[in-house]
Amino acid sequence: MARTAFQIQRDVIYALLLREMASRFGKTRVGFFWVLLEPVAHLVFPIFMFSYIRHRIVPGIDYPVFLAYGFLPFLMFKAICLQTMDGTRTNRGLLAYRQILLMDVFVAKMLAHCVIQAIVFLVVLTGLAMLGFDVLPPFPLEFGAALVLAIALAFGLGMLFAALTSVAPDARAIIRILFMPLYFASGILFPITRFSNEIVDWLALNPVLHLVELTRLYAVEGYEPMRQLNVMYPLSLALVSLFGGLALYRLRFLSRVTM
Repeated sequence: MARTAFQIQRDVIYALLLREMASRFGKTRVGFFWVLLEPVAHLVFPIFMFSYIRHRIVPGIDYPVFLAYGFLPFLMFKAICLQTMDGTRTNRGLLAYRQILLMDVFVAKMLAHCVIQAIVFLVVLTGLAMLGFDVLPPFPLEFGAALVLAIALAFGLGMLFAALTSVAPDARAIIRILFMPLYFASGILFPITRFSNEIVDWLALNPVLHLVELTRLYAVEGYEPMRQLNVMYPLSLALVSLFGGLALYRLRFLSRVTM
């Protein structure tokens, strides 16, 4: 019996997901530890510098927990966004198969990095729990919704960047560089409320800052977010980026297939 279009796409995405996971983890245990190396390295140095040298910089909250619930969502956002953007460049050979569309590649990359970051989350938070820190989110459903919102915005921006870099390939390097100032402007290392209200008003234009504040609000007991926090801002941008990304995908990529 012939398979439906949905069944074919489901099987294609599943196969691409397995391929993406295999390429990230490799065939040996070293690949798994290599995936964990980046988040652990980014967490250990700030924890040592601020927690043990300058003591606590977040009153009433353990700094390692504060840092983990800021950096890990940002890492997930960055990975999904950049990997989706690179889907047009790293998987050209697969697009020669009639059953595989570029959207299948985008979705598979997004799902793969959701799984990878979930594993990283679990390992890091388990390690912190073993050290005696309270890492369980007091509002797990709201925390999960904040992560879903971050995934939606990252995926939408990734599709927009994929369309942009297909026209201007040099923009890929610029977009990657921009994630460095975005890291510091998202309040990863220290509470954004330590700045004046005038500065925070400007920083609040960054939707990733709102996402980081939301995840901390629902994951860290007693956390006080910035007064400019507005869930509708990243939600609106996520919807706009998703619809814009789908429109550009249809115009830029799908039209080539149907011509």
